[in-house]
Amino acid sequence: MRSTDFTRRVLDVGGILATWAGLLVVENFVIALAYDKQFAGTWEMSHARWQLSPVGLAAALPLAILFVGLGQLVRARRAAILAGLAALAGALVAFGVSTGRHMANPIVRGGFVLVLAAMAGAITLAVVRRLPLEKTGRVAFLAGLVGLGAWLADALVLPRLYPAFHLGLFAITLGAWATTWVYTRSTLAKLPLAVTGLVLVLAALVWAPRGARTVSTDDNLRRVLVEHAPLLGRAVVVAGRLAPPPPLDDVDLPELANTSAILQGSHGTRALDWTGKDIVLLTVDALRADHLSSYGYGRPTSPNIDRLAARGVRFDRAYCPTPHTSYSISSMMTGTYMRPLLAMGAGEKAETWADHLRRYGYRTAAFYPPAVFFIDAHRFTELRDRSLGFEYKKEEFARPELRRAQIERYLANAKADKPLFLWVHLFEPHEPYEAHAEHPFSGNETVDAYDSEIATADALVGDIVSLVEARRPGATFVFTADHGEEFGDHGGRYHGTSVYEEQVRVPLIIAGKGIEPRVVEAPVQTIDLLPTTLAALDIPMPARVRGRDLGPLVVGKAASDEQGLAFAETDDYTLLARKSDRLVCARKIGACTLFDIATDPTEQRPVVDRPARVQELKRLTAAIERENGKHEASALPEALRRGLQGDREAAEDVAPLLDDARVDIRRAAARCAFGLKAPEMSAQLQRAFAKDEDGEVRTWSALALARLGEAAGGPVKERVDGVLAGHDARMRTAAALALAEKGDARGEDALVARWDAAFLPTSRERGELDEARELLAAFSNVRARSAVLPLVRSLEDVRLRPYVVETLAAIGDLRAKEALLSTFTTERYVNVRPKEALALLKVGAREELRAPLARFAGVPEVMHAAVAVARDAGLLERSKGGWTAPAGAPPKTVDASLTVSGEGPARLLVLVGEGPGTLSVKVGGENVDGQPQGNVWVAELTRDPGSRVEVHLEHPDGIQAAWLVRRAPEIPPPPPRAWLPDAGADPLDDGPDGGL
Repeated sequence: MRSTDFTRRVLDVGGILATWAGLLVVENFVIALAYDKQFAGTWEMSHARWQLSPVGLAAALPLAILFVGLGQLVRARRAAILAGLAALAGALVAFGVSTGRHMANPIVRGGFVLVLAAMAGAITLAVVRRLPLEKTGRVAFLAGLVGLGAWLADALVLPRLYPAFHLGLFAITLGAWATTWVYTRSTLAKLPLAVTGLVLVLAALVWAPRGARTVSTDDNLRRVLVEHAPLLGRAVVVAGRLAPPPPLDDVDLPELANTSAILQGSHGTRALDWTGKDIVLLTVDALRADHLSSYGYGRPTSPNIDRLAARGVRFDRAYCPTPHTSYSISSMMTGTYMRPLLAMGAGEKAETWADHLRRYGYRTAAFYPPAVFFIDAHRFTELRDRSLGFEYKKEEFARPELRRAQIERYLANAKADKPLFLWVHLFEPHEPYEAHAEHPFSGNETVDAYDSEIATADALVGDIVSLVEARRPGATFVFTADHGEEFGDHGGRYHGTSVYEEQVRVPLIIAGKGIEPRVVEAPVQTIDLLPTTLAALDIPMPARVRGRDLGPLVVGKAASDEQGLAFAETDDYTLLARKSDRLVCARKIGACTLFDIATDPTEQRPVVDRPARVQELKRLTAAIERENGKHEASALPEALRRGLQGDREAAEDVAPLLDDARVDIRRAAARCAFGLKAPEMSAQLQRAFAKDEDGEVRTWSALALARLGEAAGGPVKERVDGVLAGHDARMRTAAALALAEKGDARGEDALVARWDAAFLPTSRERGELDEARELLAAFSNVRARSAVLPLVRSLEDVRLRPYVVETLAAIGDLRAKEALLSTFTTERYVNVRPKEALALLKVGAREELRAPLARFAGVPEVMHAAVAVARDAGLLERSKGGWTAPAGAPPKTVDASLTVSGEGPARLLVLVGEGPGTLSVKVGGENVDGQPQGNVWVAELTRDPGSRVEVHLEHPDGIQAAWLVRRAPEIPPPPPRAWLPDAGADPLDDGPDGGL
């Protein structure tokens, strides 16, 4: 390379870094302004500017070099190479976003990945070929708009969901912002700006370690930035690698000497007596407490639940252990925190509520949907197969009328010789929400449908209570939910992503004979219900039960200093609740923030003047996590238990175990090191590989080192190659994985064999999701063609589908168009529809998209992206209600005559420029109000506009496209899954005597 070329590229690197530095300045300003209430003080944003921003800029240096290389390809018009790279990136993003049951169909998921990959490649191909490189001002302006839009979407659209989607937006943001350099590059400001960027990055490289150490204790700052700031949030993660935050303190202070009593309560005098009483447990899926009238909601959603609360004890602050149904229900049924136990492979044999009560003379029956075991279903095989210990069950999706009939039939035939433990889990109001005509609400369509579902569930709760009281008077009723639901409270949707109140706070009511009406303010947990029941029946408390007896709170005899206790967790967060304090910790960055819901019920303002309380609650959080698996996995050291739960902070504690006297501990530590991929363990692994007398320890140490990139040659490489040629399937898979992660495909057959053994629908073994994702990433990395057919067979696995689809796209499989189209036309999940549409566009769908796009543009919860996809597919013809801007700058004023088929109210979707201007709409000469969603405006035509409509549109940033469609009903939910007993059996009967 000539010196002038080298100098030019160095200056380009500096210029790009300067543009990114400017973007960091903008983000600092916007975050400080938008989230000022969440910061503990102005000093926090000062740390973000002067300590964390240099970390982000230093980390951006290799990315700047990469983008300079890509820029060279763009200038050389190497469109095919860039399109291939874009297709691969699109496939990876599609694979990452297509998780969950929404794309459970393997063909659908595969098609989605292929479509998105094809779209990314096609768009890149067109842009690179047609980009007016000589018009640097226009290119820079358009790139700036794209970068700003991607940055806003990364910050605001579905936060905490679909990490791959956000990673893609992050890449677009950086790439688009880097492209703005093309204009400055042609001006006199080129040299000073490029030199400024180089000086800044050199200073940042020197300053970054100190900055990382400075912010390592700024817990609240790091939490806010990770949740809201696309650039600074990622800088927080980098800073955590440079200077890991201090671990939670050990629980060794005098004030926590009574940890056991705090966690499980003190077992004193029996407060409740439920001897011989029927117990009815009613649970509702995805029911947040503050949408019930008895919990202060303004709408009359729950008259029957309210009546139950009025005659019993209402716990104002009850919490689920994990905002996922599978983990929450299994935890409630076992009185343990099941998520960490199952991660250690130690929880499936736990005794359940039904097991205990059957042992003490109860008849047990359960009515629940299969969705109870949907998330990570492979971890619940034993609990599912034995129906959580219930002797009678109805496991199916059932409409309220069918469920009521089943319960009525069961109660009519149940013998009265034993008390009854009856559990009913209602699936309403789980998404997708369905509005019920008999329970109408108006205001916000999404929330209206959710509330309508609550009212439907409430009616069934009322029916069940009436049926039980008519047949078996004197029963004790327990009413609660498995988790809550979020509607943007902290920027997210649905559940399973955080531990803020909206997702983990649930209603809890206990009512029955002898229970006086009362409201309990202290925080409690749904895992407390099993120990409460056991205590009320005078059954000895098993050692493995983690919850507390709520009897003293129920009867009003709790200690005067009762603080209560609740713990909840997800992969990324933990919550500890004591009194009105809520300590929310972001696990992966080790940052904790204290909120006080007495003064801040929405958890927006951190408490900064009580550091001693923060430390106390941190220590108690650590104590709870340390207690997990104490009995179930007692043979493992605590550090290994933590490491097996995926706690990367345990790496430093696991490393010394490589020198343990017990060979089984050393082996386990080496295997754990392979999974943790922690560079800080490298020195201990090198020593273990060189000196340990046990061959298995040396082999796992070599594999762990290879995964860390230390197998380029020498003894480590020889050991890895030997493992790959050996016959130990587990080690061969590990070796192949380590190699594939570095781009070496020699172990492809071993990876495929492992996939066949653990992740096909017919596989007897059910592998962990984390392992599946690692294998899929490896397949993508080496473009493993031999994996395509097995991966296609795995697409029906809902938990795997999004990742499998992404991998198929990365490999290059393009055979899913028809299946994807079939799924798209019946897709009920609004957040998935745009992704499927884009995917179909990528795999070449055009005219086939018209009907489903038109419908989803017309349903109550409009698919805003429909107009953009229809434009890109070439579907917006005036004779079919569409209009597209001609080539060149989009016009600011449009007059068009559009023809729309059908009859009834219509909807107009208008795609405009990215600016902040307001759209003016006239239809048939009359003004119509429009509502913006990003750069798409929606105007509702409540009256039938006829078949030919004159439209006038004005927007200062230009009109890009418009589409007039008829309003359409939402796709109805699928019919309940039929319950198919043996031929000739009564559909309400599980056996010759009904299982009674």
